[in-house]
Amino acid sequence: MIKRASLFPPMALPLTALTLLSLAGGARAYDVSLRYPSEVALSQEGDKGYVFRRFPGSQRLYTYDRDDRSHSACNIGCDGAHTPVRAPDDAKPMDEWSIINRDDGTRQWSYRGKPVYTGFHDAPGDPRGDGEDGVWHLVPYEK
Repeated sequence: MIKRASLFPPMALPLTALTLLSLAGGARAYDVSLRYPSEVALSQEGDKGYVFRRFPGSQRLYTYDRDDRSHSACNIGCDGAHTPVRAPDDAKPMDEWSIINRDDGTRQWSYRGKPVYTGFHDAPGDPRGDGEDGVWHLVPYEK
């Protein structure tokens, strides 16, 4: 089930039913009451929890180890296979989502300080790039 901000605002969801537990390894749990960009969908994956996907397209989101909080290291040549999730010119940071400026002058969404991408060869139910070259990682499931 994929929920869109315009159809099901996360802030309208009851917190008691959607309070999430912390992930292993010290990662913070995602609070589904927080806002997220309209270019991203929040999808419930059964008993696995919640996952962010690109909207439209429903591809899982990735982070890249060589990025830092304010810059994408995936530019010319890299960004064809790892499509940045672009932020529109009028987009504003919200909750755990911020915006970085890319080398080509476009803007890109960043989740918890990590720019986010999709994998060109991924299918919605088949994210293939997790662990690619040891530096690409799926944005983790949030329980």
